[in-house]
Amino acid sequence: MPSPYLALSGIPVPVSLSSGLRYSPVLLGEKVRTFNGFPRSSARRKLYAYEAGTGPLPLAEAAALRALIDGEGDSWDFAGNMLSSRGLWPSTVGAPWVLPDSGRYEAYGLWLNAGDTVSWATQLGEAWTVGYWARVADGTGTNWRHYVQRADGTLYVDAVVPNPEGHTWTFEEGLTSAQGLAASGTTGTVAAGVTSGRFGRCASISAGGTVRWPTGLGIQWTVAYWARLSTDAGWTHYIHRPGVNISRNGGVNNAPPNGGALYSATGDYTQLPGGAVTLLCSSGSGGGIGNPNNAPLLVDDLVVLPYTVPNSWVAPWYAATAPFRLPGTVGLAEVDEAGALTVRHRAGVSGGFLNPTNDPVVVSDLVALPYTVPAAWLVPWRDAGAPFGPLPYHRATGTGLHRAVVVMGDAGQGEALEWWDGPLRVQGEDFTFTLQEAP
Repeated sequence: MPSPYLALSGIPVPVSLSSGLRYSPVLLGEKVRTFNGFPRSSARRKLYAYEAGTGPLPLAEAAALRALIDGEGDSWDFAGNMLSSRGLWPSTVGAPWVLPDSGRYEAYGLWLNAGDTVSWATQLGEAWTVGYWARVADGTGTNWRHYVQRADGTLYVDAVVPNPEGHTWTFEEGLTSAQGLAASGTTGTVAAGVTSGRFGRCASISAGGTVRWPTGLGIQWTVAYWARLSTDAGWTHYIHRPGVNISRNGGVNNAPPNGGALYSATGDYTQLPGGAVTLLCSSGSGGGIGNPNNAPLLVDDLVVLPYTVPNSWVAPWYAATAPFRLPGTVGLAEVDEAGALTVRHRAGVSGGFLNPTNDPVVVSDLVALPYTVPAAWLVPWRDAGAPFGPLPYHRATGTGLHRAVVVMGDAGQGEALEWWDGPLRVQGEDFTFTLQEAP
């Protein structure tokens, strides 16, 4: 990707032809003539102020760019402490700490162990963006990944929305997975939205009944779920994998392959018939989950993955206190109703990090912005090659500058505009801005 003409913290800033970038020198000191006419200088250094205009921008993009130029938000370099660039002190749970030479850019990193959280009173509003680099410190040299979370619930990992393989079912309202896979057939009485589920509502299958989904599984697969008979008090967790026994309630391979609700018409639990997942509520004392009283079977948190999970996933999956989330769908950051930012350790096998052995999580270059970052910013932010900020300052780069400089920006006067973009009428503005170079 070619270098932009002007960028702040890696984010390209448009500069119009009619209001191009202007350089105004600023002396640290002065140059004057003495009373006898000789020039004299007390200037120690020459800095620059840069002035330009953006050209026409849609209103939403212009608002975000104004906030970027003005340096709104907080950033953290974790240089010896957890203080934000604007002076916010944290509140912590557990014992998080910072270490030098452990961050994304060989700087400091924030280390979080199991149970650790760090919170700041950032007072973010309804629109916010949180970005950071993170990795699991599992001793294998896990790569850094760039995470951006927005107030609308969108999570970007390395500038794209994760699309992890697999399906999950909560059965809150129907038999369709969260990813849109509908059941292809049922027998007996099968219902969703039944109360008293493991995590909320669940599905119910009458004795002898089945429900089938065309999951298209191959030779590698995992099927997991919580189940209990309606007459039982406790839930049991089942993890089925090809060619091995069921892993039940956190134990590895401790039940026979046909000892759960997953049904194979051929009796083959290595390759499921047609690659489909069929759940059966057995009747009497036959195979599956023993059901001498022909009670309905309740099922919750069904998960189907097109790969075989390792044994290290079994215990933390069972110990989880929330429904399974496909890997790559949950970040480390949370923002509460008061706008406070919390960063927490993630463990287990679901969500944003595959961390089944509960290793520390390292966070670097954390940024909290009180506005929604446009999707077009994500790739240059990821590829900036340097930390964001430190806010309210930015590192200004680009082919329009003599050198990279640290600046403080000020978005100035604007003009409302309206234009046609094909059949669409667009409201926008252009505005001027100034960047003052810092020593």
